[in-house]
Amino acid sequence: MSTKPYANAEEVLPPDLLEEVQKHHSGMLWIPAAESFYRQRRKLVIALKAEGISTEEISNLAGITPRRVNQILAQHKKEQAVRHIAPASGK
Repeated sequence: MSTKPYANAEEVLPPDLLEEVQKHHSGMLWIPAAESFYRQRRKLVIALKAEGISTEEISNLAGITPRRVNQILAQHKKEQAVRHIAPASGK
């Protein structure tokens, strides 16, 4: 599995921003990426699976666990099933 390494905040944040963050929290802190990052990664996972790429390989390419790949694919499958249900005519 390929995951992104943790970064030391002292090495990546300007000193004034680091000081501000330290006022609110110390220790491990997860900072989520912009929402567009997750949408693009989701599209990548779905496209790679459509090309027949294995879950393990997708996880390596996308930098996420195989479990997360399967979650994304299951959610996509569920959304596709909902879209294909035709509304009742009521007649």
